[in-house]
Amino acid sequence: MAQNLMDCSNILSWNVRGMNKRDKQHAILSLLKMNKGGICGLLENKLKRDKANDMMTKVFFGWDHYSSTVTEGRLLVLWRNSFVKVQVLLEHQQFIHYLVRFSSLQLEILITFVYGFNSLVERLDMWRGLSSIHVLNKPWLVVGDFNAVFNFDDRLGGKVISATEILDSTGWLACSQLASLKYWIDTLPNSIAELQWDVHSDHCFFLIRTLKIGNLGIKPFRFFNCWIAHRRFKEIVMDNWHKPMTAGGLLGVTKKLLRLKHVLKVFNRKEIGDIEQGYHHAKGVYQLALSKAQASPSDVAAQEAEKLAAVCYKEHYPRYRSYLIQRSKVTWLQKGDENNSYFHACIKKGKEENHIVSFLNE
Repeated sequence: MAQNLMDCSNILSWNVRGMNKRDKQHAILSLLKMNKGGICGLLENKLKRDKANDMMTKVFFGWDHYSSTVTEGRLLVLWRNSFVKVQVLLEHQQFIHYLVRFSSLQLEILITFVYGFNSLVERLDMWRGLSSIHVLNKPWLVVGDFNAVFNFDDRLGGKVISATEILDSTGWLACSQLASLKYWIDTLPNSIAELQWDVHSDHCFFLIRTLKIGNLGIKPFRFFNCWIAHRRFKEIVMDNWHKPMTAGGLLGVTKKLLRLKHVLKVFNRKEIGDIEQGYHHAKGVYQLALSKAQASPSDVAAQEAEKLAAVCYKEHYPRYRSYLIQRSKVTWLQKGDENNSYFHACIKKGKEENHIVSFLNE
């Protein structure tokens, strides 16, 4: 039986360090889709309002957004309007406070996306604004880049953290009765909070997975074109095809195809595996190896690990690309233009058309 996570119910916050380039916009969209993001706060986006509107029209199909002159270029919040309903409750230069309704989870929560100023004096107004928020007995998530520290061990290297630096942040934290998020014990007991790296920003992104398992039934058989490139594919097919069959004519061909189908299922499970997961795992290993190699240029082992990871990634990439092309039914891909975000959009659209997330009665 196949299992799938409820789509578009995860929450993501990321300091993207600018996103005016179209390639980066597509990369951010792909990351959101891959992580099943329902609502996302993009910090330090450096987008003017007209640029943000243009991006939403040309790249983020099916998404909605909120930006204003108050938060322009600093805070841009996006959400999937088919899965998430959003109401702005409070706006400040350093944060935006929302009431968020997740259709798939039948849940209302308060989310505050924060991007604090760099100086202690400028952040005083942020702490006062956050302290004025009344949560009305609803779950409250505050997430973002505070540009502040909360503990003496929050900084590795550089200047030692002083008591003055954490005075305002810890005072607000105590008054708000918030705690560092591990998981939401009462409301979403299966949720997980993660910090992850991506190559498109030197800041990691914060992801909250709101896990909810759904049963989608038995997967139908599908032939994937990327199988053909496997070194053992032809051998497996021909060995099975030449085995004797009692029936002849079209009936014999039909039975041979049915027999081959089961052989290819085993081949896919044992030799190919999960194409998408394999690609993203290889990409993650490659990204980590790149970081270590760049951090230690004289480390021979790190440089060798980076080369091996690059070879593994290059092996998985064409297989994953072929998989996306086939699933999105796109045959006009031009050399040098991957259009991964478009492929993901087509795949996602097909899933949404065939999947009932929720419905409303009278």
